[in-house]
Amino acid sequence: MQLIVLLLPLAVVFTYETLTDEAYGHGLFSEAMIISSAVSSVTRPSHLAQLLTGLTFGGGCLISALSFAAFSSRRFCLLTAVGYPVFTAAFYFFVVRGLHLETSITAVWLEGGLFATVAAGILALAAIDLVQKKSADAVLLFLWVGGTFCFAAFFNWSITARTFLPMAPAAAILVVRHLRSFQNLGALKFAPLLAAAGVSILVTIADCSEANCARAAARLFEERYRGELGKVWVQGHGGFQYYMEQWGAKPFDRKTPQAAQGGLLIGLFSDTNIAQLSTQTVATRSESTFSAIPLVSTFRYGTGAGFYTSLHGSLPWVINKLPPPRYYAAHVR
Repeated sequence: MQLIVLLLPLAVVFTYETLTDEAYGHGLFSEAMIISSAVSSVTRPSHLAQLLTGLTFGGGCLISALSFAAFSSRRFCLLTAVGYPVFTAAFYFFVVRGLHLETSITAVWLEGGLFATVAAGILALAAIDLVQKKSADAVLLFLWVGGTFCFAAFFNWSITARTFLPMAPAAAILVVRHLRSFQNLGALKFAPLLAAAGVSILVTIADCSEANCARAAARLFEERYRGELGKVWVQGHGGFQYYMEQWGAKPFDRKTPQAAQGGLLIGLFSDTNIAQLSTQTVATRSESTFSAIPLVSTFRYGTGAGFYTSLHGSLPWVINKLPPPRYYAAHVR
């Protein structure tokens, strides 16, 4: 009888699919799967590169586990020490060499190796826990961690940081279960928690800074081009499109590009969902740069960071010398 509870999510999905099919002519759940498959079949790299990118995203999102490594089991510490040079080399040869970056490639592949090592360590910790304890709890944690990682790395249309969130509670439980006693360390025992909090806050501030750039850019373009209302089009999705549409800009449809002829097309260079314009169709073009945190980024173009989609980069966030966010405004013939 207890297994019947597991049928409830399936019933919800089936109901949602049926209702959306009646309302829109196609089920939104199945349609999302079809679109995801179509996009991933074009954009997905080799299986090994996909695995390494999944590891870097998982480790980057769960980097807090690294601050507890020194207090973890000796086996976990050994796996981390041995794994770092292996994953760093693999990440360079199978991922980084194919990237086009506007910043230091060394920082990207060293950080990628570190992130991949952290994720591999968490997966190894789940396996070690299963072998050692052989309990229902260990099986649950192993399936929780492994299942979330497989979905996030291989079954989504692109790898994104948010798909690793369900993995965080299980990873935290595993780390705590394998901590060695550090009760005699006094105030030093709070160091891992403070380090984890510091990194999390820094990445959050960087992400907020990027979002504020989008708001500032929309305001600037509103001041410049509000007089051309009705002829202003915006490319891409996300916060920048949201702010642009608030003052009247229209979303650009790549299926009907002729609609923008004679108008102004505005976008963010780091957006993935943009149409490339030929020099013959652009009468004039201007670029605008904005200030953001100079050393940390979650999705700035050419940095290797792609927090919201791996199409932007192979790391969820990066510490590097970074170019400023850039936006363009092009008059279309």
